[in-house]
Amino acid sequence: MKIAIYGICLNEAKFVDRFMDACAGADYVVIADTGSTDGTQDMFRARGAQVHQIKVQPWRFDHARNAALALVPEDADVCFALDIDEVLSGGWREKLEAAWVEGTTRGQYLLVYSHQADGSPGVQFLNARIHSRNGYFWRHICHEALYPDGVEDKFVVVEGLQVDHYPDLEKSRGAYLGMLERAVKAEPHEPRMAHYLAREYFYNRRYEEAIAEFQRYLDMNGHFTSERVASMIFIGKCLDGLGRDPLPWYHKAVAELPTVREPWIALAEAYYKLEDWPNCYAAAVKGLSLSPPPDRHVRDPRCYGATPDDLAALGAWNIGLHEVATRHARAALAYAPEDERLRNNLKFMEDFLEDRKEPQFEPH
Repeated sequence: MKIAIYGICLNEAKFVDRFMDACAGADYVVIADTGSTDGTQDMFRARGAQVHQIKVQPWRFDHARNAALALVPEDADVCFALDIDEVLSGGWREKLEAAWVEGTTRGQYLLVYSHQADGSPGVQFLNARIHSRNGYFWRHICHEALYPDGVEDKFVVVEGLQVDHYPDLEKSRGAYLGMLERAVKAEPHEPRMAHYLAREYFYNRRYEEAIAEFQRYLDMNGHFTSERVASMIFIGKCLDGLGRDPLPWYHKAVAELPTVREPWIALAEAYYKLEDWPNCYAAAVKGLSLSPPPDRHVRDPRCYGATPDDLAALGAWNIGLHEVATRHARAALAYAPEDERLRNNLKFMEDFLEDRKEPQFEPH
């Protein structure tokens, strides 16, 4: 089996060696360069990659990726689309070959999209950018996705294969909003583009526009339940940012998908702000009881760190469950041992249980 890794790049010199080291074992590494001026092309060629110059105007990611895919040698059996700021885990080829049984057309793997300050995983989900050489194409101006063309998706999960994303934080995201507005204009009934545009409005604090686009997205069909729930939570956050009541949307999110943690923690935080301690505690504890699989698209790393136990501790303390609160405070600090507020809160609670003092701890 011949495996080709392919990607697009622009001025990625700082990542070339790391990328090529991780790709060791590929039969081909094919790079479509879109106009680098920092020596990226020469560095890739020196490391053995096949480098081609392409030009896409006006810029859109799907056309660039399709151009890169077209440049992959025809005798490749399997293609793996990687970004230059992504890193493959060791032993990737052996894992892929073991999983790729006859009839397979798509491979899924764990993508760690972001990392915490200590290097631990942040946002992560199953991605599916491994595919057979023929029968696939990329679509969408921005936040592009791979679609089958004349073949039927037959997925396998490549156990143990992980890709870590380490983005260049110096690069601006400024162009994304304009591209997404173009994408929605080009595909007004495409749920994926509506969701991403609404999300970009949220990141830019254009809350009213974000709410309208999220609601338009929710009126469409053909999208993931987890993505619907993420949209509901975003609407709640937009309303909170506008000084309006987010609770109805968090309740909708819980009703839509009660078996995942994110809507419960959003609900707990809303109750915390209202100082509704019984509901804050109940929602946080419910969230803590849920452990979702890693393939969800809305996994918020805050919901798997100190935040749920912190909220449970504050809620429990204020309804008189002091020993329960102390246990949750201790668990929260274990996730974030350098957090001074959590450390002070735990010390106060432990001192109180010993001396029965009046509570005066720092707010969440």
